[in-house]
Amino acid sequence: MFNRIFFLVIVFVFINSNFTPAQTNELGIFFGGSLFHGDLGFQNSENAFMASRPSFGINIKRNINYYFGLNLSLKRGIIQAKDSSSEDLFNQNRDLDFRSSITDLSLLFEFNFQPYSSRDSEYNNSFFVFSGVSRFYFNPQRQSENGFWYNLRPLNTEGQGSDFYPERQPYDLSAFSIPVGIGYKVNIFEYLTLSFHMNWRFTFTDYLDDVSTSYVEPSVQNPLTLDLSDDLTESYPVGFQRGDPNNFDKYGFFGISILYSIKDPSKECIDIIK
Repeated sequence: MFNRIFFLVIVFVFINSNFTPAQTNELGIFFGGSLFHGDLGFQNSENAFMASRPSFGINIKRNINYYFGLNLSLKRGIIQAKDSSSEDLFNQNRDLDFRSSITDLSLLFEFNFQPYSSRDSEYNNSFFVFSGVSRFYFNPQRQSENGFWYNLRPLNTEGQGSDFYPERQPYDLSAFSIPVGIGYKVNIFEYLTLSFHMNWRFTFTDYLDDVSTSYVEPSVQNPLTLDLSDDLTESYPVGFQRGDPNNFDKYGFFGISILYSIKDPSKECIDIIK
């Protein structure tokens, strides 16, 4: 239901933007890296760049005028984190890790700090900020001692769905997030623009890394779940803190988009500069 509503909202916004006098449409490709900050890995989000993995995507953009634009983007990447990379003693002793594919569909609203037009040499560069709404899909995994990667959600590593922990339900593998980012774009040729940007997606889930609450009774776990939910070299009592459910996870992207502008001669830009 949420996916259908989100898709309909995107279609509605883009169709209506076509009836607004606009300067250009832009089609682009994105290359860059992915970011993650949650319970596992580095405590400071600034260090997330050190665990970045390649990401890519496509963009469809509608410039409404010199200052405002709509950007529909689809990005794909991998996020990961390792407690062994953290400087925090608790994380090092916990010694968990994960990886997850991440697919992100976003509708973004851009604001240019300076007047910008991709085909106007006088207004061909600007810093900008953006925000909007995203629907994303993830699937946390961890590698077992046998070398195979296993999906963590079906294993219920924190007792989800068991009689011992009825309040803990299996988490969804899709959710909404709020993107917040900043960038700089410059028109390098009449119809080509380079856009450098980075952002964080603030989520409403604490399970991107499959870690949120506390260690559970071993009797509700099978051997594989026990192996993947706890570092067997360290013994933790039932109920001991495993994660922090009060802090939601976040992910993000940074990189460059190469945009090709398509002039719409029937809809010239609204000139609100003068």
